Amino acid sequence: MLNRTKYFRKLCLSGCFFVGMISLSSSANAQFIGINADYAIDYSAAPGKVSGYSVGIAHPAPFIPNIGYSSVSFEDKETITDTPDTVSLVTTTTIKTINLFYNVPFPVVTITVGFGYGADNLNTGVETITTIKENDVGKDNSESKDSVSEAFFHIGLPFWNTVEFHLGYHFMSFSSIDITKSVTLAGNYTTDKNYSGGMTTIGVQVAF
Repeated sequence: MLNRTKYFRKLCLSGCFFVGMISLSSSANAQFIGINADYAIDYSAAPGKVSGYSVGIAHPAPFIPNIGYSSVSFEDKETITDTPDTVSLVTTTTIKTINLFYNVPFPVVTITVGFGYGADNLNTGVETITTIKENDVGKDNSESKDSVSEAFFHIGLPFWNTVEFHLGYHFMSFSSIDITKSVTLAGNYTTDKNYSGGMTTIGVQVAF
């Protein structure tokens, strides 16, 4: 009987905490101007560490999309052998987009959905710079630029009327890239790369 009473008390305390969190966050939908700042923690096509972020400005006007900007960069190192030739490649890829998004409020959480685009004439898009060293002799650089499409969503937990913490996923889609297309190599190598993938972010929105 005593164990049941303790269990019931714990259940009540847990329920009160949960209801309190809901009550605290339910009033956060009455936002005015919001500033989003997100930090990239992963990119699915990157072989290692990434550097990236996403920022945005949200407003209360209905039907008019909010505007944001995304960027992610990473490095890929590879050594390819076509006997007797060997080539070492170090590729730095940078992806930038301008995006539009909508905030969709729910009773407990906020969902953000959006889409973006990047191209060279907008000072965005996909840029790869590859440093090439073949047979340990000399170095050449190959550069490539292409357009990119983005689709993303955030799911956030708002508190009061000013702060929201959220988790995001940005999918970047573009064509495969020949990272050595501007350089003639002695060996017969396959150097096409598909760096399309998803950027995972964590971030915060502050409303004014």
